[in-house]
Formats: sequence, structure tokens, C-alpha cells
Amino acid sequence: MAQLVVRKPKETFLHLANPDAGLYPLNHIYEPEYHQTLYVSVCERLSKLSTAFQLGSCKELVGEIHRGLQPQYVDDEEDPSTLRFEGMILEDGTILEAKAGEILNVCALKSVSVRFGYLDFGVARSVTRDFYEKRKNKAGVKKGDILINSTGDGTIGRVAVYNRDLPAVVDGHITVVRLSSSDLAWYVAAFLLSSDGQKQIYRYINGSSGQVEVYPQDIARLWVNEASATMVKSVAVAFRAACEKHDSFTKDLKTALSMLGGSG
Repeated sequence: MAQLVVRKPKETFLHLANPDAGLYPLNHIYEPEYHQTLYVSVCERLSKLSTAFQLGSCKELVGEIHRGLQPQYVDDEEDPSTLRFEGMILEDGTILEAKAGEILNVCALKSVSVRFGYLDFGVARSVTRDFYEKRKNKAGVKKGDILINSTGDGTIGRVAVYNRDLPAVVDGHITVVRLSSSDLAWYVAAFLLSSDGQKQIYRYINGSSGQVEVYPQDIARLWVNEASATMVKSVAVAFRAACEKHDSFTKDLKTALSMLGGSG
């Protein structure tokens, strides 16, 4: 719950690094979360650390921090049998792979797919390979990409890493951060899930009545306190292994249930 905070007028300004057409490079920010001491203090503390960096200025950042776009789904949501994409875990626990000369659809991740630290491919949908090829520069994701839920009460701020070698796209509710270092990407994702990371994300929430947003330019402002190379590696290895266990669990569970056949 927001609490009363008194700020000087100059403290209500927020610089816009890449303002859209028609916007000023400085905007007044009156969102209550932006001024809450609980959130402001984290940003101020991290900004003073020599080991901390903002995501938008990270030396390992590849391209711009951006959102995906609305996919043109090829499956029928009312008919689960139409859902098929490369890498999909089938009901018997096996992985759907393309046969010789076959072109399979591509996984499309929605915001509901991004959980707290892992991806739920069981609620993904699909797009055609042609859609992927035409939109991959904007909506395509690669192994190691950090995915951040950027809209909606209850889902905003959830973070996961795309950990598959197969192509996929994300919708417009997901922000993509791509780093050249895989280990650093996993570490950054873990940091964003920590108390310091979550408080920063919540500071930049805009909107009300369930229509809340965190924009890519604000994701770029988030501070990350980078640990030693050894710690970064350790966190990355542990986090990656945890996600692999989740994938294995999903496959093993489906395999076990498929042994029942059509009983019941």
C-alpha cells in the first residue's frame, strides 16, 4: 500500500532516454510507487556501488531492450489437438521433433508462460515458421535471453531465462533482454528475482485498475550488483540446473501418466 511521501518538484522528473515522437525528454512521474522510500532506497543504495550497473548500459547487452509483439497463432485454442510446435513435450513425455523434410510450427510464449524463475511451455501456443522468420528480429528469442513479464497485476515482474536451442517468439507483454554472456544472463535473471530486483521493478510500474505496465526504457534503468566471476558462475550453474530439473519433471510426469493409457 502506498504511503504519503513528500518530494521536491525536481525529484518528480524522470529522464526518457529514447522518447517516443511527441514526448519530452523529461516527464513528471506521479506514480506513487516511484516515490516510495521502500523502492527508492534500493535504487539509491545500488547506484553507489562500484560493482553495480544498469541493465541499459551493461557492456554485455546485445541490441536494445525491447518487447515482443502479438503473435498470429496458428493453433485453435478451443482444440488442443491443433497445438504442435517443435520441441513440444507430448502427452507420452517424448519431444516433438521434425522428421526429414518436415517443417514444424514454432513455440509462442505468452506472459502466462513466464513463471517465477522458469518457463511453463505447457501453456504456450504456436505460430507458423513463416511468421517466425518474418518477425524474429522483433519477437524471436534465443537461448539465454532474459524474459520479463511487463504487464498485468499478479504477473508483472516475473523473470525467467529462455533455456532451449529451438526458436520461439514472445508476445507484446514480455520484455526481452539479451546478453552476450550466458552466465551473466542467468545471474542477472536471479538478481531481478531477488528482493532488490523486485523492488526496483515495482518502482517503475505505471497505470492502474489492473492495466499496469513496466516499459523497456524502465527495465533499462534497473540496477544489478555484479558479484565476483566465481559467484556469477555458481549462481548461473545452480539456476540453470534448477530449470533443467523442471523440464525433466514435466517429461517424467507425462511419461508416468501416459502409462495409464485411456483408463478413467
